[in-house]
Amino acid sequence: MKGFLASMYIGLQIESNWTKKWVWLLYLAAYPIGSFLTVIILYGVFGQKTGLLPYALYGTIFYYSLSMVFFDMAFSVHDDREHYQTLKYIFLSSTSYRTYLCGRAATRYLIALAGIFINLCWLVPVLRLPFHPNWGYLIAGATLGYLVAAGLGLAVASVFLLTIKLDVDVVDALFGGIFVLSGALFPPTAFPAVFAKIAEFVPLSPFIELMRRAISGKILTSFLSDMSTFQLLGRVALSAAVLFALGSLLVSFGSRQAQRKGYIDVTTAF
Repeated sequence: MKGFLASMYIGLQIESNWTKKWVWLLYLAAYPIGSFLTVIILYGVFGQKTGLLPYALYGTIFYYSLSMVFFDMAFSVHDDREHYQTLKYIFLSSTSYRTYLCGRAATRYLIALAGIFINLCWLVPVLRLPFHPNWGYLIAGATLGYLVAAGLGLAVASVFLLTIKLDVDVVDALFGGIFVLSGALFPPTAFPAVFAKIAEFVPLSPFIELMRRAISGKILTSFLSDMSTFQLLGRVALSAAVLFALGSLLVSFGSRQAQRKGYIDVTTAF
């Protein structure tokens, strides 16, 4: 636990040490706006009659919270090895690398949730979004969502440990693919039947739909409408268990291979 808390503290320092604390707090509130500003413009202007604005806005917000976690975990491998050149010292410490990554991710997740909460305080009344929160499902979903994101982040980090050059195109493709297929922006029922069925099994899909229902108090579209909220919670729990276990195995394997091949202190200059 000490290693986990220390990793959280390191993550907080990395996130906030570039400016004064009060400026960082303003940044914390303003940063998420970019993730849903396009949604407000598109669905606010063209989607009012369809009623898809709450669906798209809530979906984008909660996708943002998870994407920040698993991509931050992945990029931290490159940052620690290339920019700070501290990766080898992390491996020499008494804290496991998986614990370190999870601590960093926990800080990033809490920061993302704080930004979401701050912005919902004005988004809900201004845009008249449906807001009838079920706090039990919200807390349970947010906790399991962290494990889902951490599992994905550990899996991607295991790949980055074994690659010297950062391949941004692959990460961008993964980001865009999950964003579309998870139903964050628009219902996958708009896809052909085959792709809509695939979207149901994307790990982030049940989480996003669970959080939509938990915060709005209603089913906003027909996507996953045949499942109750409790069933969605069960599927999210299953996804969290499988992904976190798989990610843990992959990052352990990647760590051993990176040490064996001498990749933990090799930079792109090599």
